[in-house]
Amino acid sequence: MAETARRGGPLLVHAPTGSGKTVATLAPLLEHSLQSGHKILYLVRTHSQEVQVLQEARAIAHRLDAPILSVGLQGRARRCFLLENVAEIKGATAEEHGKLCADRKRATEAAMRGEAPTVASPELPEGGEIDLTDLDGCPYYARVLQSDLEGLVERLSAKLPAPHEFETFCREENLCAYELSKRLLPQSRLVTAPYAFYFHPFIRKSLLTWMQAEASQVDLVIDEAHNLPSHLRDLTTVSLPQESVRRARAEVAERGDFQLPDGPSATRFLDIVGAAVEELIQALAREEDAVLPPGVFEDALLTAIGGTSHRYDTWLGALATWGENLREERRRERHLPRSWVHTVALTLLSWPQLDGAGYAKVATRVPRPALEAYSLDASVPARPILDCHLSVHLSGTLAPIAEYRDALGLGASARALEVPSHFPAENRRYLYDPTVTTRFEELRSDPRAIQRLADRLVEVLQCLPVKTAVFFPSFDLLQRVLESGLQSQLPGNVFIEYARVPIGDLWRSIEGWKKDPEGTVLLGVAGGRLSEGIDYPDEELEAVVLVGIPYPRPTAKREALRRFLDATTGHGWDYTVRAPAQRAILQACGRMIRSEHDRGIAIVLDRRAADFADQLPGLAPIGDLAATTRAFYGRRARWSPTASRSPGARPPPEPAEPGPNP
Repeated sequence: MAETARRGGPLLVHAPTGSGKTVATLAPLLEHSLQSGHKILYLVRTHSQEVQVLQEARAIAHRLDAPILSVGLQGRARRCFLLENVAEIKGATAEEHGKLCADRKRATEAAMRGEAPTVASPELPEGGEIDLTDLDGCPYYARVLQSDLEGLVERLSAKLPAPHEFETFCREENLCAYELSKRLLPQSRLVTAPYAFYFHPFIRKSLLTWMQAEASQVDLVIDEAHNLPSHLRDLTTVSLPQESVRRARAEVAERGDFQLPDGPSATRFLDIVGAAVEELIQALAREEDAVLPPGVFEDALLTAIGGTSHRYDTWLGALATWGENLREERRRERHLPRSWVHTVALTLLSWPQLDGAGYAKVATRVPRPALEAYSLDASVPARPILDCHLSVHLSGTLAPIAEYRDALGLGASARALEVPSHFPAENRRYLYDPTVTTRFEELRSDPRAIQRLADRLVEVLQCLPVKTAVFFPSFDLLQRVLESGLQSQLPGNVFIEYARVPIGDLWRSIEGWKKDPEGTVLLGVAGGRLSEGIDYPDEELEAVVLVGIPYPRPTAKREALRRFLDATTGHGWDYTVRAPAQRAILQACGRMIRSEHDRGIAIVLDRRAADFADQLPGLAPIGDLAATTRAFYGRRARWSPTASRSPGARPPPEPAEPGPNP
């Protein structure tokens, strides 16, 4: 790593969880930072990963006996103490929240210069909601401006607080955590942040300004890097949700309809747009999504409106201007500067520009009815990686490395490092059942296939005397197996993962299950939140059962991506189907082995597991599972399907359907 720090360029590191990737990366990069003056920007996908990085930095600084200021960045919405109890701010975009914050900062600065009266901060009721119009300046920001920054740097360098500790410190000191973290960046050696801080163009520009660094002075680290290509595709996808058009129409009607230049009224125009979106979704997206024929949306609009493309653009320009004026009016009135009309108009204006090979236009029903220009080429938003002095891409499931390298356009000169597992091989076993499968065609053609799968799963679980995670390829299959009678045969505290549960609720619930001695079985989805990013050390999890191979669901988007990668790399199927399944399998199986002391058995209930034998050392048919588990775990007490149960499985509560953001 020290040589990489000196030479620069991309380094792709595939190393198993628990192998010390974080500390092995941070230690030499911190040394290089002290010598070169470079900043380390460590990008993470989840809050828990950020905590781990800063804890490792704290340990390194302690061993070096040198203060190394490290700052963990979070979004404004998470760290705004002033607006956290404002009802109107719920669901605000980063841009909208930023404008509210900017206005209150200007008011605070003017008051401190004596140019405006200082307005007393309102009473902020504990846990209650307040009206946005009651707020003027920001006392938390004022405290940041009045603070001894050098003194804060000295105190925080000694403590190196994790993000939640930093937020607690700021709350106790009445400091704005978001603004203080920005002001600490010029003197920090290590900065941790979510992916969006570097890959969103406008945020990246601000971040480098706050850090007082050029990109060439940044040593970039990307944790859980296997997630980055899909994140970048999502970041650059343009969506027109049906609900957004409906809200735009309601916005105009509420404020007063108006006539577009030489054209229909605004409400009539938006009615036509909404009808065209709905018709295409209903006609084409019979299941999850469908590719739109070239130009079909634009042609449908022009036919219904009866205008030319030039007049159409003029009308969209008028709508965008009206929406921007509304945003500014709401801002002056101290309301959230939001306009659905503005968002819809800008999306429609950009739509014709998204017809290149790097986009696939689709009608989609999931997760919400919408038309989308789905981004296929992750290499375009990944280009800023190459502006950094070096980039280190870390993951326990980065392989196949060529797929990751090609997806991001890092070039053949990117160096790769594959680190074998150093955990004792005898501590884990990989088994598979050649008698069952979750192959779609067989599940569809055999009416008893689901029942047999559920029965076989119960037989397997009866042989496992330890806390066990069962991961399904999809929520749909999980639900179908539960409904076949599985749930009634599972004793104790059974945890069930649901798709739309907020991450905070999920985290609290799973922590309770892990510590509960009555916890027996966890039911989740491979590639979901419980199979990635959550640790289950020691006896919190000692067996994993994969019900089927988690091949990604065939969709129009995935087929478009396969064709795109076939054309650009020649490996479309391997990169879009096999590689994601391989990563999901390894992530799920990796939950039970987090240290050299952990032990566990992973079982795949699908004959197709043999296709992944090169990734699962020692993979063997299941054989006499009862004898195998007795030899592996010893004579622990097993549960049985007739044992007394806690009153029902205890999943986290299902949330209400969230509303869309503009």
